[in-house]
Amino acid sequence: MTTDHLTAAQREAGTLFLEGQGWGFGGSVDIAELNPWNVPGRYGWAGGTGTTAHIVPATGTVAVLLTQTGMTSPTPTPLQKAFWTYAADPR
Repeated sequence: MTTDHLTAAQREAGTLFLEGQGWGFGGSVDIAELNPWNVPGRYGWAGGTGTTAHIVPATGTVAVLLTQTGMTSPTPTPLQKAFWTYAADPR
């Protein structure tokens, strides 16, 4: 459920939405280290109303952000990026 099941062609077609991620049966799965928070093996969900939850098995990190701010594009909001960056910081 937490393994990327997309083909290379599917990932290429979804580049705008995926940003270094693939898709498993349980949600998105990081496959490339494009940002500080993209850790291969991290999986979770980012919803259109600003909710996000991700698990990083390698570090035991669980990060959940609940907002009611609708997204206006497929690109993560600045708040989500700041949250993911903070959650990925090992300090």
